[in-house]
Amino acid sequence: IGATSGANILGLHVCPDPMRIVAQAASSQFGTSLGSVELIHAIQRDSKKREAAARQTFDAFAERVSSGAGMSQGQALMPSWQDVEDDPVDATIAAARYADLVVIGRAPKNGELAADHIASILVKCGRPLLLVPEQPVETVGLHIAVAWKETAEAARAVTAAMPLLSRAKRVAVISASEPDSVAPQEFGSAARLAEQLSHHGFSPEAQDISVSALPVSETLIRAARGFGADLLVAGAYSHSRFRELVFGGFTRQVLHACDLPVLLLH
Repeated sequence: IGATSGANILGLHVCPDPMRIVAQAASSQFGTSLGSVELIHAIQRDSKKREAAARQTFDAFAERVSSGAGMSQGQALMPSWQDVEDDPVDATIAAARYADLVVIGRAPKNGELAADHIASILVKCGRPLLLVPEQPVETVGLHIAVAWKETAEAARAVTAAMPLLSRAKRVAVISASEPDSVAPQEFGSAARLAEQLSHHGFSPEAQDISVSALPVSETLIRAARGFGADLLVAGAYSHSRFRELVFGGFTRQVLHACDLPVLLLH
């Protein structure tokens, strides 16, 4: 997305402070520092390996960009790289607040950011977050599905996605709900949002789906796949304002297991 829009792109790699990890490990072992030197060395070696792998991936991307692959005409991109030693979640949140869009891989195996870390970033950074699957994707944002619900979170996500929606070839608004749990006026809300988006020059499709056997989250994702979406836009919902990481079923589903790129905003 950034390469085709002429964006300034920053690759951020954050490695944890080895001493902080050792201190936490020592605390969990009732204050003992046994093996702390060996542990520090092991952490440092592992960190160097992760940094080298991340940098190699980023350099390959930067090379494609510099060669003109996917670039906007007349716009030169200079992807930059930053490597810092800090708490990965805190450092990512701090950097994210100065970005228009945050792109994170979806909790990969052996990755440095687990799903609960990504959830914390999503809640606290105040910026839209694009989760991408582990497997490569050919396109992102040509065919966009909006998972719609009459909530502030969903409305904010649509607003954040407007620059992407304006570039998409096809847009679908999908609303899925359990009939017994939805007020009658909420049926047809997908068509209402599609009409509002049409005022911006889009021609979105509208799908209001009544859920029966499958969970709402799975129904929405299946409908997005059926539409041929290469990007799903959704609000991130939490059940409690005081327990910010207790997310609803749909948000948990896309954080842990969804093979589509998903744009989320809390």
